[in-house]
This record gives sequence, structure tokens and C-alpha cells, in this order.
Amino acid sequence: MNKVAVVTGSRAEYGLLYWTLKEIEKSPILDLQLYVTGMHLSEKYGMTVEEIENDGFSICEKIDILSDSDDMANSIGLGVIGFAKAFKKTYARYHSYIR
Repeated sequence: MNKVAVVTGSRAEYGLLYWTLKEIEKSPILDLQLYVTGMHLSEKYGMTVEEIENDGFSICEKIDILSDSDDMANSIGLGVIGFAKAFKKTYARYHSYIR
């Protein structure tokens, strides 16, 4: 089974990815790993992560990258740390020898 990691951070690009995600899920040889981040996890932007869940997608990890301030550098730092942790955790699920 080939793993396909997809990252979505806003309603706009989620709409563009929707049918591709559906096709990946239907595939007998692909395993969708959906990472949700950014505006999807913000109440300010409508918590659209719920829309993704209501569409029936299983979310591999939720990675919060938005800070209380609108500081882009801080968000980038949170993203790097968050994705590193999420990818390590996902990898460990498939390879139990990772500590």
C-alpha cells in the first residue's frame, strides 16, 4: 500500500483537493494520510476541520500553526515543529521500532 500524504490549511484549497482526496480513498493501492492545519483549526475562520470530518475523511493529524498574534515567523516555526512531530508520530505507527 502506497501512502499519500496531503496537507490542507484552508477552505479554498480543500475545495480544490476534495475530489482528489475521494479518489485516493477509493484506491485499493493508496492509503490517504490527511494532515489538517492552518485556518481549518481556527474558530476565527469557522473551524472548517468539522466540514472535513463531516465529509467522511479520516484525519491523520491536526497541526495547529496559528498563534494569537498574526506573526508569520512564529507560525512558520510552529509549523516546522508541528509537522516534524506529526510525521514522526505517523511514521512510528507504521514502523514500531522508532522511539
